[in-house]
Amino acid sequence: MKRNIFHSFTLAFLLLIFVYPLCAQKKSALELFNQAQELQQQSKWFDAVDLYQEALLLNPQYGDALYNLALCHYALGSYDLSVQYADESSKYARNFSDIQNLKGLSLISLGRVNEAKDVFNQILKKYPNDVNARFGLAELDLLDGRLTVAESRYQDALKRDASNRKALLSLALVSAEMGKPEVSENYIRQALSFYSGEPEVHYMAAYLSAKSGDYKTAEQRARSAVLINGNFDKAYSLLAGILYAQKRYNEVIDICDFRIGRNRDSVDAWYLKGRSLQKLGKNEDAIETYETGLSIAPQDEIMRNALEQLAGGYLSIEDARRNTWAVFHSAKAEEYGRNFDGIAERYEYQKALSVSPLNNKIRQSFADMLERDGHYELYLQQLKFIRENEAYASTEEIQTNENSPAPKRTREQIKNDDAIEVYESLLRNNIASRWNVDPFYLDKTRWNIGIYYTKKMVQLFHADLEEISALAAKDVFNGVPSAYVDVQSEPVSGYGEAFRLARNSGRDYFIILNASETERTYSLDAVIYSARTGTKTSEILVYRTGNDCMARALQRFRQGVLDILPIRGKVLRNVHGQLLVDLGKNDGVSKDSEFDIVRKGSVITKDSGPGVSYNKKDFLGTFKVENSDEEISEGVYKKNGFYDTLNVGDEIVLTKNPEKEETSALDNRPAANASGDPATEEAKKAELESLKESLRPASRENDLIHLIRTII
Repeated sequence: MKRNIFHSFTLAFLLLIFVYPLCAQKKSALELFNQAQELQQQSKWFDAVDLYQEALLLNPQYGDALYNLALCHYALGSYDLSVQYADESSKYARNFSDIQNLKGLSLISLGRVNEAKDVFNQILKKYPNDVNARFGLAELDLLDGRLTVAESRYQDALKRDASNRKALLSLALVSAEMGKPEVSENYIRQALSFYSGEPEVHYMAAYLSAKSGDYKTAEQRARSAVLINGNFDKAYSLLAGILYAQKRYNEVIDICDFRIGRNRDSVDAWYLKGRSLQKLGKNEDAIETYETGLSIAPQDEIMRNALEQLAGGYLSIEDARRNTWAVFHSAKAEEYGRNFDGIAERYEYQKALSVSPLNNKIRQSFADMLERDGHYELYLQQLKFIRENEAYASTEEIQTNENSPAPKRTREQIKNDDAIEVYESLLRNNIASRWNVDPFYLDKTRWNIGIYYTKKMVQLFHADLEEISALAAKDVFNGVPSAYVDVQSEPVSGYGEAFRLARNSGRDYFIILNASETERTYSLDAVIYSARTGTKTSEILVYRTGNDCMARALQRFRQGVLDILPIRGKVLRNVHGQLLVDLGKNDGVSKDSEFDIVRKGSVITKDSGPGVSYNKKDFLGTFKVENSDEEISEGVYKKNGFYDTLNVGDEIVLTKNPEKEETSALDNRPAANASGDPATEEAKKAELESLKESLRPASRENDLIHLIRTII
């Protein structure tokens, strides 16, 4: 009995020893909230979110915890969750205007601008002097491009509170965007005097100094930010970008390695390290670095383009790594095919084949797509290319001499052999056969276009964005047989330098390209000029969001350029007034298409606007199409005047297409008539879509809005 009592007492004592500390360690909701606040002040958003959620488990109606949870999710870019928690907190917290302002800012970030505007206006009805609601309306003004209106709202806020942090920083950013660097520097100095201990203020100051080209001051300010807060990753990223702009590549690599060591998923660090290694000539290391970065973020289009551009100029065409990179694009092509997006599907296959031209599997898929779309001559050409470059199933089966057994062919190869035989038979009596011409060896180049770009002093997301975008813009024209497009590898100072270079190079047009991006958007602003006169011909503004935004923007850019280029060809043969020309169905030509025939070399771009012109003395007659193949056509020539002065090589320019042309024009061919107006149904649809796009609100994300959004 005594023994049992003793055992019971011992057990109770031991339980008390172990359980009491556990009970003592359990924290209240308030203690968890206070800990989370400290982490939030240090920008440790994920840790703060964890503690706020623990506090809410203890007290689900903790309004302040819900509000701060919404703030953390806003800082992390989870705007939908920010709206959700803001709505929840409004049921229990008393700070109505703060909650609603946060909700409004989150709605802006989600693109729900009308809802956001209603929220801010409701706040101002109840609290007419609410500064944060005015900040929200100012952000809406910035999205609509109304910088002056936004500036006045921030100035109004500053009158109410001369030390308002957000007003000072926002005015510094807006003034810099408006081209007022002295005013911007004045505001940032005020912010630094009031908030010298805040790393975010030094970060903004560093960005503005870099933007103005003062890299020395920018570096000092960025280093101040990381000295104040050694965990401020954005400041390290900006510092690396500033050093990169000064070509201090080894120091950049050190900072990138430091950031990667802390967080292996720092995609921008992998990218900038790769660029720095590439600049140092360490191409293999750069490729390996890009590959690692893309394994973390396969949808990073800028990094993928950087890798492919480096590989294109450095690796041999037989390098096996090319196949791995090409598969990414072929998989996307298959996905677009399943969604019946033929243009994007063709673009991705062409991209894949530009990366790995000898990949027969991808080329086979591309050929099958051409057959599906009715481009049988192109299909046959691809099959012949595959056969010329095919590899047999194993090296043991290769025929070593004429007496050894013939190699065994695969099922796919046999199928292709049969298809080649069938299509050669079907096309035996086409125009090319009758005239004994191979259309795929014709030089169809008619346009010489140069791409030039200007460069920002600093980029927040991808250094060398402009260069990579310009090279990518050139690459999208690789499959356009009628246009030779080249890019100036170094940035130009502006219009004057671009015009001089283009004119000296004998170009028809030159394009000044400006690219910009945020975390979720990509935009291209391209102004097209006549290289002969320097006058503006057209402008293409492209803005895309979400996945594949760069690829979709580049497709739209190419379409915009081709849609203003007149369809031009040349005379290949002339037999008793019956002409053979190097334009066909793929070029948008069909039966009854009409052309002017002009002396070779006399077609010039118009003085202003799209289209071409030529002197009357160079007008030789007209040509009307009677029959078309995919790449060539034949028809009747009607001379101008008494004498027939037509020569082989003279040019033809489309003047009129039948109202309902029966063509299968490809999207990689010019699509305008001599006046520069859309000449094909597809081009007319594209012009309509472009018009609709231009009428949409000009709400665009950019660096300015991105930075202002981070000022909490």
